[in-house]
Amino acid sequence: MPKVTVYIPTHNYGRFLDAAIQSVLKQTMDDWELIIIDDGSTDNTSEMLAPFRTHPKIRILEQENRGLGFTNNIALRIARGEYFMRLDADDFLDENILLVLSHVLDTKLEVGLVYPDYYQVNEDGEITEIVRRQKVGEGDDLLDLPAHGACTLIRKHVLLDIGGYFEEFERQDGYGMWLKFIERHNPYNVNLPLFYYRRHGDSLSKSRGLILETRRKIKRRVVEEMGLSRKPKVLALVPVVSSAGFEFGNPFTRFMGKPLLERTLEQIMDAYSIDKIVVSSDDKDVLTRVERFEGVDGLFRPQTLARRTARMEDATHQVLKTLEERGYFPDAVCVCCINTPFRRGVHIDKAVDTMTIFNVDSVISITEDVSFFYHHGKNGLSPVNGSPQRFLRLERKELFKENGAIYLTRADTVLGGKFLGDSIGHIMMLPEESVRINSEYEFWLAEKIAAEWMQKAPYAKLVDLKKTLKATPRVTVNLPRGKGSGIIDPARERKTMNSKP
Repeated sequence: MPKVTVYIPTHNYGRFLDAAIQSVLKQTMDDWELIIIDDGSTDNTSEMLAPFRTHPKIRILEQENRGLGFTNNIALRIARGEYFMRLDADDFLDENILLVLSHVLDTKLEVGLVYPDYYQVNEDGEITEIVRRQKVGEGDDLLDLPAHGACTLIRKHVLLDIGGYFEEFERQDGYGMWLKFIERHNPYNVNLPLFYYRRHGDSLSKSRGLILETRRKIKRRVVEEMGLSRKPKVLALVPVVSSAGFEFGNPFTRFMGKPLLERTLEQIMDAYSIDKIVVSSDDKDVLTRVERFEGVDGLFRPQTLARRTARMEDATHQVLKTLEERGYFPDAVCVCCINTPFRRGVHIDKAVDTMTIFNVDSVISITEDVSFFYHHGKNGLSPVNGSPQRFLRLERKELFKENGAIYLTRADTVLGGKFLGDSIGHIMMLPEESVRINSEYEFWLAEKIAAEWMQKAPYAKLVDLKKTLKATPRVTVNLPRGKGSGIIDPARERKTMNSKP
């Protein structure tokens, strides 16, 4: 039996297929077999496969289009190798990848999966970036940044043990496999770039929004399938202060036809993972308004915690202690500020699932920033995240920026005096979802994004636009606006569809 099974799934990638196959044939280790599955291609794939149909180490299967997950499991069932690797038809391998990665599994019996760094290339195969991964066990203990789905070598019996691949998702098959794998097995990585990941117009990874949405669904599936008992009971906390200092911190400012406070409460109510909702405020009008929402409690915030200099951990601590006195003990608290209008219930649920899967102290929402950042040193400005090259991003470290939409922290961490714990997980949000309204410009930008950008495909596929962007459901307000400010006077509100009698 061969030591390694390499498997190539292909659907209409005939123009790239020869490079992928040749990269396997050129391996310095020859103890391998290659399985190629044509998943219902309608291009020149069959023609490109013709020269390899009689090769003694290559098996070619053809099927109707069934999707990547289904095809992965077909390959897994017929693979004869001890180790298993998927190679996407538009990528190609370094000649030493099988030798290096199989040696790791041969010598480290406690390891079930090994993955390398890689080169990112353009459609013509030209290198544009080296992607470096943190060293498992040294630079990375949390394991919330998964191995690449392709070109990762895994023991076949381990992959069978975790149930193979999910079949209902069109992309991110490796992410689902990773989440199941790390529950029971140990990964390892080699800090050498050993494959070439091609980015092009037809790539499955081209739509960031669809990737993040698929990962959210996979996390939900993993939590449900594994029946994890550590799922926390979560309190949602909406902090509102009268001394926000700017118009757009006012809870009654309208955004796309709805007050920011109401929009925030709707977002939280759409999340299935929230056990209780509390609005903490020093503003009596806010607390009066909150009384009208069924299932939402208002708590008075002392003036000492309503100043601009007050720490968020102190205000959150006060809420938790007050609820404890009333007999309510949540496992975690999710702080949702009113000036992040593109947070959705699914983002909150994804944060809770992230805390559940990785068992972290805190989870925050972030957006990736690929800009060049500098700090001032002895000789002036120096780059924070690597070389300031403009044309080839070699070994530049990603930087992540919190967007203020979600701060989820275990209650005992807050009660211990900290807002975020020692281990911090994350959920990624798109740049357009990460706008914080702290100025007139940001308010204009947010309304522009809501009215125009988010109604375009593929983003429109991810959300219910009628619910997310338009001023329909929960509260109808028949009020004149303030003088050009977009602020409503809560004392004059006439009707609330979701209010108490």
